[in-house]
Amino acid sequence: MIVNVKATNKCNGEVISFALEGDKDTGFTYEGTHMQEVADNKIREVCNGLILLGSPLYTIKSGATECIENMTFVTEITAE
Repeated sequence: MIVNVKATNKCNGEVISFALEGDKDTGFTYEGTHMQEVADNKIREVCNGLILLGSPLYTIKSGATECIENMTFVTEITAE
């Protein structure tokens, strides 16, 4: 499954968009790299928020969109 991620920084309005590939059983990767090992600090910070317990990343169904809000980002994820 491909999950499109769009995170908006609450402080400065910067938008970070990227795609994750995988599933809830094998985990998700960004360009072949595990979410927690991504070199780009901004993308890794967004991914760390998506890994938390209760995240809709692991329960989202194809075609659905979910929104997550934390201290820094408002993140919208859409499953294809």
